[in-house]
Amino acid sequence: MDVKTAGRVLDVLNLFAEEQKPLLYSEIAAQMEIPLSSCHGLLKTMVARGYLYEIGKKHGYYPTQKLIHVATLICHSDPLNAVIEPVLDRVRDITGETALLAKLADDKVVYLIVAESKQTIRFSHQPGGFKAVHATSSGKALLSVLSQDERQKWFKAYSGFAAYTDSTLTSQEAFDRDLEAGVARGWQRSVGENVEDVMSISLGFRAYEQPFAIVVAGPLSRMLKNEATTGKQLTEAKAMLQAALPSANLTFVGVDSR
Repeated sequence: MDVKTAGRVLDVLNLFAEEQKPLLYSEIAAQMEIPLSSCHGLLKTMVARGYLYEIGKKHGYYPTQKLIHVATLICHSDPLNAVIEPVLDRVRDITGETALLAKLADDKVVYLIVAESKQTIRFSHQPGGFKAVHATSSGKALLSVLSQDERQKWFKAYSGFAAYTDSTLTSQEAFDRDLEAGVARGWQRSVGENVEDVMSISLGFRAYEQPFAIVVAGPLSRMLKNEATTGKQLTEAKAMLQAALPSANLTFVGVDSR
């Protein structure tokens, strides 16, 4: 299976997640913008592997529960999820806001684990979702744990500073200044830079020699009002991480780098 085919398999699954209904192969081909013959062969392979079933010629295809079964087995054996999820749950409970674990994925931020706030009005996101590095506190936190040389090398491959809102930082110079201010403060922040009415603050750290970030996100007005308290609570998560990951060679960035 080549890279294009692998990508199409994932696109099919994501399409069903978006549509949440059976689809004819002609509908799938049209939405994915691929030839009918290629789509038909792809779907037949997924049927043969047990990931799709055909309801009928007039009703189309739909995923089987094999996907849930496989995903559940994988998640149950995830070594990072088992130790980090309780930390995120605790951060969510003490801050009252959604807590997330973020990591760099090439030129984007990917959210690996999400502990969603229990408040009615809250920030919501799905695991595996991507965000722009330059427009998020998680991106700043992740790059803050890189050395200057590593950061400059990373920026050479970055695609650019697109403006998502009027508050988005649109140059590396502005990004670097904001990042350094966050290092001095003890946490990185994004105030309506990716979504106008959302604010987040993040704590960057290295574990297993990889950059990660714990993110707290919520409605902008509430987060601004509680930022100092939430920031202190987030930095206190260092002890929780050290207890959860005793052999991960944890390092932090900031005034207090313990």
